[in-house]
Amino acid sequence: MPSEYHRLAVSIPGPEGVLEGNLWYTDGEPTQVGILLCPPHPLLAGNMENNVVQAVAAHCADLGLPVLAFNYRAVGKSFKPEPDLPLFEYWHRLDQEGTFSAVINDSRAVMAFCRRYFQRVHLVGYSFGAFIALNLLADETQGPISYTAIAPPLEERDFSRLATLSLPGLLITAAEDILLKNRADLAMPPTVQCLILQETDHFFLGREDEVAQLVGNFITALPLP
Repeated sequence: MPSEYHRLAVSIPGPEGVLEGNLWYTDGEPTQVGILLCPPHPLLAGNMENNVVQAVAAHCADLGLPVLAFNYRAVGKSFKPEPDLPLFEYWHRLDQEGTFSAVINDSRAVMAFCRRYFQRVHLVGYSFGAFIALNLLADETQGPISYTAIAPPLEERDFSRLATLSLPGLLITAAEDILLKNRADLAMPPTVQCLILQETDHFFLGREDEVAQLVGNFITALPLP
């Protein structure tokens, strides 16, 4: 039977303000390995309550892997750089700028915060979160152990560094994902496993648990660092 997991609210100091986070974990001996889970875009249900984020966090915590999930700036209880500006307008402006450098810097701080609970990190990102996680791969002396991209928007963001990924990777896509039209043109290194779920789309409604099991199976099959 699965373990009973706990969900602890945490406040994560960032370079410009505090970010809201949740640590998912189970009782027992502490582990040196855990997961940093980056949510999707805030204008596409991108927060810690997202269906896929919740399923992956709960399942991996049940497996004994602590999971740190967080909300991006201006989302939930995370700091708001411009408190009077609606979420849509603020994030629309970030979309127009295109680099998301401030969001990536925030996420670097989140990864550093992970060390309070575990030393080595499996990076997991869903949709836009896969792009953010990809930008964190080279940010630690002891780099991340693996990289998992769930429904990455490969045609909207720059995923070119995937071609040279040397650590173990998992790419989960949906057969009916309209954000991934040119699937046949994707070139992945041999380190990356590619899985396609049929009869579902970018949001995996009703298929969240299946996605979570694929992520958990991939991570637990890897050799311990």
